[in-house]
Amino acid sequence: MPAPDHLRSRLVEFLRIDAPRPHRRFARGALSPAVAILAVMIFTLAGLVIDGGRQLGARSRAVGYAQEAARVGAAAIQLNSAEAKIDTAKAATAIAGFCGQVQSNDPAVTSCGPTTLTDKEVDIQVDIQNRTTFLGLIGKQSLKAVGTGQAHAEQGVNKADDSPTIPSIVVNTSPDGPGNIPITTAVPPTIDLPCPTWTVGSPRPTWTLTPFPFPATCSPNVTPTPTPGPSGTPTTTPTTPPKSVPTGRPKPSKTPRR
Repeated sequence: MPAPDHLRSRLVEFLRIDAPRPHRRFARGALSPAVAILAVMIFTLAGLVIDGGRQLGARSRAVGYAQEAARVGAAAIQLNSAEAKIDTAKAATAIAGFCGQVQSNDPAVTSCGPTTLTDKEVDIQVDIQNRTTFLGLIGKQSLKAVGTGQAHAEQGVNKADDSPTIPSIVVNTSPDGPGNIPITTAVPPTIDLPCPTWTVGSPRPTWTLTPFPFPATCSPNVTPTPTPGPSGTPTTTPTTPPKSVPTGRPKPSKTPRR
């Protein structure tokens, strides 16, 4: 009976793909090294595209969570202080409540909390554990995404001197510069309105160009033309003087006696 090691060596030689044909029971093909290298490159590229995109999205989420948590903490202002200061106790409670809600909604968040909490500023750090798909084939099961956010209390006006000042305006006079031009008051332009047709002796016509007033310089500008009579001479309408109306009883006329 042959030894076990001898049987093992005979079996390996029998199954080798590079052994001579008489020693091989089954025909086998060979895997090209180029195909193996190409497959590794394809999987690596897919891992970089897919898992890398997920990692960028996870980092964006972490930064958004951290910035919002920092704003929540900085919103807790001390109301009895003359300056804008953060109430650290209220800020810690608000940040803890916000981080708890974030972790309940997003299970990938592994850490969320303040790294700096003073009455002046708040720093928040959020960690997200992103599970991989293709990179897990080479042993990288997850990637860590870190996001930070900062917020601080800002005083609106520290003192009255912080208001901007307007510098004085200085005009240098020169023979050709604008300094020699006298400053005059603006005068509105005059409006030349046409006068209406107006016959001498007739009343003033109705003015329709409102809201402009009737021009004071307008006067009758049409002279009446006399109408010629039958003899060719212009006729004028004689004016009859008014007659006096007698008052009382009329006196009898006296006739001379013969």
